[in-house]
Amino acid sequence: MTFEKKCLVESSDVMAVHFECDNCHASTVVPINAGVSNYAGNIAAGSCGFCHTPWGISSQSEEHQVIFQFATSLERIAATMKGRRLELKLEIKCPA
Repeated sequence: MTFEKKCLVESSDVMAVHFECDNCHASTVVPINAGVSNYAGNIAAGSCGFCHTPWGISSQSEEHQVIFQFATSLERIAATMKGRRLELKLEIKCPA
């Protein structure tokens, strides 16, 4: 007999996005309903507000656009799926 554990997250379960510096590990948490796409667009092309390490992402670059589009999708997905007969869930790595 085989058992498989899956961890699923519903789109309505996503509450915020954490932006963390790889250098100093300072983080900023932006709630989905607080304009995360605008924040993502601004922060991605900047540097850490604490240690000033550059993120290495140029404004209007492909990476910058992907981050902005992802954040925009997160803002819209829960409302888009509400009341539908289709559920959208993300499978994430389960804690050990």
